[in-house]
Amino acid sequence: MNVHKLWDYREYIKVNGVMLTNELISLLETSLTLLQVENHFSTIQYWGQIYAMDKDYYIAVGINDDVLNDKKYFYTTDFNFWGLLPRAKKKYKFLSLLATVPFRGDIAEKIKVLDEALEINDPDRCRIMKEEKRLTATISNICEEAEICARGQLVKRSDGTAVISPNFYGLTASEAKLLKSYLHIRPAQHKWNTNLLTRADYNLSMDFLDSIDMDIPNGCWNLSLENVGTVAYLKSLYWPGMMYFHKIKTPDAGFLYVGNGRKNLDVPFLL
Repeated sequence: MNVHKLWDYREYIKVNGVMLTNELISLLETSLTLLQVENHFSTIQYWGQIYAMDKDYYIAVGINDDVLNDKKYFYTTDFNFWGLLPRAKKKYKFLSLLATVPFRGDIAEKIKVLDEALEINDPDRCRIMKEEKRLTATISNICEEAEICARGQLVKRSDGTAVISPNFYGLTASEAKLLKSYLHIRPAQHKWNTNLLTRADYNLSMDFLDSIDMDIPNGCWNLSLENVGTVAYLKSLYWPGMMYFHKIKTPDAGFLYVGNGRKNLDVPFLL
């Protein structure tokens, strides 16, 4: 969520009973404003917090123009130094899901990851992974599977660039109750005509992303309306600690993750 709106959004942020403190908001606003100016980002967002044994990781996202393809992720443990994270590689995205030990809080820490699906004598059964690679892969997995926005919050321009819409005025009460009103912030994985065939009100500029109502299994998203039906909350069962809120009929909305970076792989068996 936009770091310059954390004070306004504070009352809506509720992740596992944790709320943003005044001290944390002040630290984020000061340090991330400086990061934005130094890197000339058009938008700077606070992405969330990943718990670690020694020092927690705080994650920020800098966006230039294209919301899908032109953004960089940064981490800090002390708010004095923000380190740029590399792009996640496919093999580490897979290994990070198998890692069972908690994050340490040291970007140079190395852990052993056991792939029990392979034979005991297979040389790839046990691999070494740096915590930096694991952190990057975990963030990438969460973004791909659980980072979302309301329909109309992002739009595609005629040149194909996806941008934050300046004309987003919020979902209506009836729209906010439907899972198909919320979209994944990632390049579409379904065919281009999927939304065209399922929405009577299809709009090319808004419906270029996958809606979460097509996620498997059915029920992996928890949608609730609170504050007398004025605020919609969405939580992913796959990623405990993920929260998205949207104040109905207003442009106020935000995504936040606060958790241990572990995916709940048992969701298909619990529903």
